[in-house]
Amino acid sequence: MNNVFTFDPKAKEDEQRKASLLEVIEEIKKQIENGEIKELVACSLDESGVAQIHVCALDLPGSVGLFEIGKHLLITSETQFD
Repeated sequence: MNNVFTFDPKAKEDEQRKASLLEVIEEIKKQIENGEIKELVACSLDESGVAQIHVCALDLPGSVGLFEIGKHLLITSETQFD
């Protein structure tokens, strides 16, 4: 059975999504290494839709501020697509 062909579009989509996520992470890593990023707040979702907030900030007020800015940008971008 050397000539078996499997067509699984979901698997291809999953691989493309993973590649896109890793591309974003690599770009952030480069910017951190170049000193362009000093603080960072990111949000991620797992397969169940559970959100995690990842924070690296100089202080608590900075963490809260970055979180609020991110939330505002997310809400603003959602309203642009309606």
